[in-house]
Amino acid sequence: MAYQGWLLEKNEGVATVTLNAPDKLNAINRDMSMNLPLVADELAKDDEIRVVIVTGAGRGFCSGADVSMMAGGGVAASGGPQVSRYQRLQVTGWPHADVFPHLDKPVIAAINGPCVGGGLSLALSCDIRIAAENAFFSVAQVSRALVPDFGLTYYLPLAVGLSKAMELMFTAERFTATDAREFRMVSQVVPPDELMNAANELAAKIAAQAPVSVSLTKRMVWRSMFDSLDRQLDLETWATRIASQTEDHRESVRAFLNKEPMPRYKGR
Repeated sequence: MAYQGWLLEKNEGVATVTLNAPDKLNAINRDMSMNLPLVADELAKDDEIRVVIVTGAGRGFCSGADVSMMAGGGVAASGGPQVSRYQRLQVTGWPHADVFPHLDKPVIAAINGPCVGGGLSLALSCDIRIAAENAFFSVAQVSRALVPDFGLTYYLPLAVGLSKAMELMFTAERFTATDAREFRMVSQVVPPDELMNAANELAAKIAAQAPVSVSLTKRMVWRSMFDSLDRQLDLETWATRIASQTEDHRESVRAFLNKEPMPRYKGR
């Protein structure tokens, strides 16, 4: 089945889910966000699938939220028949933010390029992360006069600890795949042309284990975290609504779309 903004391939017990907006470095719009739970639902119900790999089409993993969508008041430009009006009314935030922790199958992020903002959150919501040597990362939201979202205020401290997470969120500085490994954010860094082989080799090792035991192990690890994650997603939605109404944010979006330097923020 086709899902707007995503490619889904299955091979010998391993599913590869690919973000498919390469012209925008796989920036996530509303339709992509709402279709990911549908992808996960298909994978959850397919007993032949034992492991999932997530990667990006083209030269990037995910550059975060589609900034052009912000200029239009948060309405995705793509539209399309995939998501019904009923589905749209069921959610108030970004429904992809906690999809992978709830999927009872191991998820490996194969990070093949830029992994920024909400894209970093998507990667951190996976169980295991492998990065190509040319990948880079950034918690970009503060530099857009917004707040970290898509669960990033939860996933990042969990991955790297409070002090480093705060530093990365406050500065929005770019860091490399080697840095990410030193921060314990990724478990492997490999040459770009070896990334998918490394991900598939790891997936094959996991797929060879007892699938019920693997699923239960994942569920037990994540279960104690879900209440905190749900609360944090609610807080992020609240904070994002406040930040998105500021003059600083509007000027940031205008500058980004016009390829101008970021403005000097005024705090209003």
